[in-house]
Amino acid sequence: MNKLFLQFNQLFRNRSLYSVREKHFWYENRWLLLATVVTFVVAVFWRSWQHYVNPNLYFEDNSHYFNVFYGHMRDYSSLLYNPNGYLNIINNLIAKWFSYCDVRLQPYLYTYFSTGVVILTSVSLSFSGLYKNKYVIFIAPFLLGFSGLNHVFYYITLTYQIYVLVILLLTLLFWEPIKNNLLVFFQFLFLSLLIWSGPYSVLTVPVAGCFILFFRGKTKLMLALIVVTLLYTMTVNESTIWLQNILEPNIIKLWLHLLVSSVMLMDLAGSYDLQQLLIVSGCGALVLYLLRKDTFYLKMAFIFFALMNGALATYLLSKKIALYQQVLACHLVIAQFFWLALVLLTVDRFLLKSRAGQVWGAIACCIISTFIVYDNVQVPDKRKVPLMDGLSAFLEEIYNAEQLPLVEQNRQIDFQYGDKLLRPHVIVGVKNPNAETVKESVHRYNSK
Repeated sequence: MNKLFLQFNQLFRNRSLYSVREKHFWYENRWLLLATVVTFVVAVFWRSWQHYVNPNLYFEDNSHYFNVFYGHMRDYSSLLYNPNGYLNIINNLIAKWFSYCDVRLQPYLYTYFSTGVVILTSVSLSFSGLYKNKYVIFIAPFLLGFSGLNHVFYYITLTYQIYVLVILLLTLLFWEPIKNNLLVFFQFLFLSLLIWSGPYSVLTVPVAGCFILFFRGKTKLMLALIVVTLLYTMTVNESTIWLQNILEPNIIKLWLHLLVSSVMLMDLAGSYDLQQLLIVSGCGALVLYLLRKDTFYLKMAFIFFALMNGALATYLLSKKIALYQQVLACHLVIAQFFWLALVLLTVDRFLLKSRAGQVWGAIACCIISTFIVYDNVQVPDKRKVPLMDGLSAFLEEIYNAEQLPLVEQNRQIDFQYGDKLLRPHVIVGVKNPNAETVKESVHRYNSK
């Protein structure tokens, strides 16, 4: 026991240089990385092809983006628009830019931008050099992109980019330090912008803190990002944070249930019980014992575990737990994503120690592929949701109304898609209460 304690203590005493990518990593793996990206992109479009052929506007993409920014009448102060109590600068900026485009194209722009961000996020760790085995490098985007990002909404909506952009931010923290000072400055600006994309960016603080504690080479950048994160956190509505939840026994019980059943076992083993806890604890202890001499792995496992718990805490210690009265897939996505990233790292480190690493890597790749297929078949929402019938015709009529001299005639047409909440609803023409409303031209459509 004393030996294990000394070894654990050594993790904190030995601040080695953070290095994950060999000098020629990109050159030696360029064709593998290219094949990985191309294959993943093809799989993304094949898996959810109907959403790319007929893009729609789902959920808050309507009420918080399309409806708000339609007509490109808002100035850049609208980037501070925060209906949920927190800023999401990037989503607002993208919605504002897209509002200048043909209204018929905006669902396409929303969808393809979101898909591009997801693809970038899913391949980020493969490009970082964190994984060494070629089979792990190849399969990582599929596992992280199709099971880690657990709903097709991440691919087709701006709304869900508040999670994806934070995951992208966190994955980029695992990249090797840049040595060029000018590039580091631009890296800092980009990462800072990502921090202002959603409240889950608070996870930058524990991750950056762990990097400072464990490694050399990224300390200044991490300290600067912590400052930016704290500044962003100060802009979040105070009523959204309920730290007192940590003292609630029910919250602690739910926390453990989510960590074991929903994250580590990916909701595949039913309700949480003592047997699940013992199995997970036993497997974790065995892995730590077998890799006890792999100091880099132990440090990274600590960081990933802190990140997983931090992601759960961000939801459980906020008013959202009382607002929703349930845990949705989006509240688990960050924890699940980085749990799967840790599983891949664990497999990769075992393969590095094996003389037949490529053979076992191929076997591991097949097993992971089987899990991805099973997971996506079991949970249809991961690949498709019902289409909004008639949306393209609705947008076509808005476009036609835009060609009319409504402003000169002091008139307006009220367009609404369906009669449910979170639906497209815009006014074409003069936007003031004194304008004449052409009521007979109000359009209502029903979605499937």
